[in-house]
Amino acid sequence: MKKSILALCALTLAAGLAACGGGTSKYTVGGTVTNLQEGPLVLVTNGMEVAVGPQRDSNGALVLTTTYAFPNQLDYGDAYSITLKPIGTNANGTTIYQQPPHQVCGPSGAQGNITADTAGRLSVINAQFVCNLATHTIGGQITGLAADKLVLTNGGDQLALIKDTTTGLYPTGFTFPTQVTYKTTYGVTVLTQPTGQTCTVTDGAGEMGDEDITAIRINCTTNPTPTPT
Repeated sequence: MKKSILALCALTLAAGLAACGGGTSKYTVGGTVTNLQEGPLVLVTNGMEVAVGPQRDSNGALVLTTTYAFPNQLDYGDAYSITLKPIGTNANGTTIYQQPPHQVCGPSGAQGNITADTAGRLSVINAQFVCNLATHTIGGQITGLAADKLVLTNGGDQLALIKDTTTGLYPTGFTFPTQVTYKTTYGVTVLTQPTGQTCTVTDGAGEMGDEDITAIRINCTTNPTPTPT
């Protein structure tokens, strides 16, 4: 009778460990990457790295979600933290991570997504990452502005350029508040002319690349005074 109770306890303990992820001693570290359009996206953990590339189906269409797995398994209890591959730090000491071409990737914000944990706490390690096309600002320089009410537009994005109340000066540069997605076209025009002036736009249209647009030029001139009749 005593042996039967001990055997039952052992079976119950084993089942409990399996449910918690403690039934095996080795764990594959992997997960998914969503919306990766170009690659590779390089992920690292525990001295390992894996290069994830985009996948396409038999018709050539992009597969939305790509799976990945690191080459070596972890032992039960090993800590891990999956990140993009670090490539340096900026002037503020913040880590810079390697990104795939034209995109920005990071951990998914989905509920329950875990990218750092201890192997074995869960039965399966499934760290999810999401990629989006990169965005950049558009802007440039202004010359000759000497009056209020100049409004620039880029599609539905509008930017009013007014005098600085502290310095009393009009702006000589501008940047639209909404960034533009890679490969998206933009076109800056004058929506409202400043009082008594006419402004023209140079190099205001194009397709967004991998850098901020800073070469748009706005030139404003004062309208001639009407000749009295």
